[in-house]
Amino acid sequence: MGRYFLGLEVPKETCGAMLLKVEERLEPSLDVKKWYRPEQFHITTHFLGDLDAGQVQRVIELVTPHTAVQQPFRLRIDHAGWFPRAKVVWCGVTGDIGPLQDLYAVLAEPLNTLGAGRFAHDQFRPHITLGRLRSADPKWQPPQVADLLEGAEWEVSALHLYESVSAGAQGPDYPARHTFQFQV
Repeated sequence: MGRYFLGLEVPKETCGAMLLKVEERLEPSLDVKKWYRPEQFHITTHFLGDLDAGQVQRVIELVTPHTAVQQPFRLRIDHAGWFPRAKVVWCGVTGDIGPLQDLYAVLAEPLNTLGAGRFAHDQFRPHITLGRLRSADPKWQPPQVADLLEGAEWEVSALHLYESVSAGAQGPDYPARHTFQFQV
């Protein structure tokens, strides 16, 4: 039994150092519990929760037909934001959001057969989690960070089934347990 989610890789070679600079800019104005490391950066599309080996295989069977016909698309990191209630600071993405939103929607129904719908939000807001906060002033507004994100763009050509694995004080690791390659 493990804890799983579907998501997109955020390449640390292209974006890691830039996202760390965003964290540095945000740090002085926040009560940070934990910042994420470049190898932890990703965009979650669907949180699946605890799955056994049979359920993992079922996810692979349900997702494969949809990703096999998915065309690659490009994303770009362009702003910082936060979810006050969840106390999460993040960077948002722009670019080819339409194909990403479509992929999210087409997978929602089959994944609901496994109970993943209980984790779904009203609206899919693709983002890269940067850190978690101890406390937050609800009136806090993230500063502009676009100047730190020039060139933070990449092609998305696969969806991954990640497992969240405890790595102690440094936070979880997210090894990809299966890769769903898009149509090339």
